[in-house]
Amino acid sequence: MDELTYTIQTRTRQDENQTSTWLKQQGISPEHFAQTQIYLLQAQKVATNILKNYAKLLEQNQANTLNNYLRAMTNTKKRNKLTQAQAHKVMNIGTQANRKLFKQHRQKR
Repeated sequence: MDELTYTIQTRTRQDENQTSTWLKQQGISPEHFAQTQIYLLQAQKVATNILKNYAKLLEQNQANTLNNYLRAMTNTKKRNKLTQAQAHKVMNIGTQANRKLFKQHRQKR
């Protein structure tokens, strides 16, 4: 193996590790990333970020909905049965939390 090939392979491994780390921080499994519909991944990211950072803005039933969605995303059979409507419900909860956050931010001024 020549030096150029070694350098390329090393850089590729570093990039893949960075990508995997970022995906995990967003609540997305790198192993299932390529096989999952994009709208499901977007909803998973929203659910993870809202629960991690702004759970206090959620009502109990909204938090339960997000937790149930995240649990379904970790199970392959359940993930395959998730619909676009369920993903939209999660994203709508994220939008509501974002509106509450913005309203709080405006009141602080």
